[in-house]
Amino acid sequence: MKKTFFLLAIIVSFGLYGQDDCIPIPNGNFQNWSGNDDPVNWLTTNMGDKYGTPTVGFDMRNVFRTPGKFGFGVRIKNASVLEMLKSEKPEEFAKLPASVKEQLRKSSFSGSLFTCQGNCEDATLSENEVFMRKNMFFPLEKAPGALCGYYKANLKEGDKLWIFPYLAIENDMSAGGVMPGETASVITKSTSDWTAFRIPLRLLPDRTPVKALIQMQMVGSGFPVTPPYGMSAIELAQKYPSTDGSEVFIDELCFCGEADVIDPDDPILNAIGMGTGGGSGSGTGDENNSGNETGEVIYMAPNGSDTNSGTRANPFATIQKALTVAQGKRLQGKPVKIIVKDGTYRQEASISGNGGNLPPLQIEAENLHQAIFIGSEPITVNPNWQSQTQNLYMTTNGTLHPDQKPVFNAANYSNPMDTSVPALLVNGRQLKHQQGGNLMDISNAYVYSPQLFMVNPGGVNLTSASIEVSVRENAIKVESGGNVLVKGLRLKGYPQASIPQLTDQQMPGLDGVQATNCKYE
Repeated sequence: MKKTFFLLAIIVSFGLYGQDDCIPIPNGNFQNWSGNDDPVNWLTTNMGDKYGTPTVGFDMRNVFRTPGKFGFGVRIKNASVLEMLKSEKPEEFAKLPASVKEQLRKSSFSGSLFTCQGNCEDATLSENEVFMRKNMFFPLEKAPGALCGYYKANLKEGDKLWIFPYLAIENDMSAGGVMPGETASVITKSTSDWTAFRIPLRLLPDRTPVKALIQMQMVGSGFPVTPPYGMSAIELAQKYPSTDGSEVFIDELCFCGEADVIDPDDPILNAIGMGTGGGSGSGTGDENNSGNETGEVIYMAPNGSDTNSGTRANPFATIQKALTVAQGKRLQGKPVKIIVKDGTYRQEASISGNGGNLPPLQIEAENLHQAIFIGSEPITVNPNWQSQTQNLYMTTNGTLHPDQKPVFNAANYSNPMDTSVPALLVNGRQLKHQQGGNLMDISNAYVYSPQLFMVNPGGVNLTSASIEVSVRENAIKVESGGNVLVKGLRLKGYPQASIPQLTDQQMPGLDGVQATNCKYE
């Protein structure tokens, strides 16, 4: 009997994967679970704990174990703030205008699922500066030609499921994936039967993928069925919110088929900014830039003036003035250092790096972390905070300042994980944005969408607190390459990553530069 069962298992396995030469995905068949809503090696956005205890007395989970095509599968659904209010706070629900109810109905916690490695929850909720993608990638045995699997779906009002495979080389740069015009990565049709899908992947020339991540995200009716290359799933879920009750079932994921490498002359490379014409990109500057001890030196200080000469005795007042003067000297072939004196700067500035072909520019705090750039300002509207529990507040107003940044345009993001949300400061303390977890148990943190803020202020009464949001995108931005090094600055109140992923090369408030010894809080 055991021999018969073993032979049957081999036949089933061959029937699933044999034809496509399957490259396994960790727990891609969803057989391993912690409880009923926490698949091993996958990160969910469940609002309940991993054993399903409802948050704020209401079941806000959106990922569940379910019978699969073979064994177990995963069910991804949407949970709604509106339904939670209706069930748990009926008096407040009855007072809401119809327009607000409709907005909340669309502000469901859109179901999503990411690959991850190790302890996924700790990686998400860590207070340390975690580079999130390192915990989301899994190693590849070889380059794949497609992502294969099975699905069932019950999609309402035009909702869709976007499946986003991302292939990378060792430094996390893209090695390929779904190309522009490909429709197979977006599931649009409801079906009660397990249905096979195959998402073709293409590899960039001269890049061999060594690792991958996969994201599955519920999106709404406006989401394009041919998403442009590099669009962000998180921002798109906010831009195109999905509907209460839509759900998709997934099982038996694996990479399959032979790799298809894009020809270097293929026009599609220009469409994704990888052709001979290239893309502007943000870059990270020249990693070998070691400073300009013998070049020109410019000073700036809070009590300076832009009519000054920029010397130590007569410093400039703004980083924009200092950068403009520095750029003129660089165009003359001179390396430049800008010394930023101690103090607070509520400023932003940008220059063109001329493709990184200019002499080096170094921007350095005179004393480590004592030059502080702030990107936020006090809010200008009444949020009407609603107390949900002892530690949790919510407002249905997602815009607290007319100049609030960032302005959401999902097509502007070049990497699916490099997305940002407005910073939120309470009584001068910057809170940390959370993409998942039980917010009631996470002090000094918040969840944001364009329709709402949900905040755990760590015991502070938000109705009487001083609140700021980010109104400046960056303190320093260098476009079209850089050769710019920033050292020792402290940054606060600039838009931060929606999933924590801080590194010296991806510091909120800095764009297109190399950063070292900078601090973001």
